[in-house]
Amino acid sequence: MPKSFACRLLIAAPQGVACKLEGILAGARIVPDVICHCAQDALDAIAGEEALLLTTWKLEDMTGSELAAQAGDAVDVLMIVPNDFDGEPGENVLLLRNPLSPDALIQAVRTMMFCCAREHGLRAKVLKLSRTLEERKVIERAKGKLMDTLGIKESEAHYRMQKKSMDTGRRIVDIAQEILEAEEIGEN
Repeated sequence: MPKSFACRLLIAAPQGVACKLEGILAGARIVPDVICHCAQDALDAIAGEEALLLTTWKLEDMTGSELAAQAGDAVDVLMIVPNDFDGEPGENVLLLRNPLSPDALIQAVRTMMFCCAREHGLRAKVLKLSRTLEERKVIERAKGKLMDTLGIKESEAHYRMQKKSMDTGRRIVDIAQEILEAEEIGEN
């Protein structure tokens, strides 16, 4: 897969099935990061990281549903099940009914990898925006403290923090944090 897909792909299936899945995906230039034949090995390989797990409904040491539940929310699961499978998929589990055409498998994996990468990017944006909002709150509180303590206007408080930031080569949020932690504020 192209490097734009940030999601790790793992296959957890009995050996013969895993080889067949790997061959089908290789034809589409999709190379799994890890191939496991038992659920515990898959859990060890995932280790709490975001991933896409392609698995079967039954492994030697647990079912695909149990594996999906133990893998957690950071893992999206494509589980190949028999056509008459009557189990309920989990929140992060998509069932692929067998018999399954190679093209359908490839399309499902590509779609899920794209969705995983997109979700990863959105999470990163949310984290950045959240951090920016928290920093903005610190800066605004520090401006308020300067205004109250020194009796200056907001623009002057902002100018003083900005100037100190430029003079010291430090981020304005770090200057604001120092102001909030300071017991007394001098005229400087």
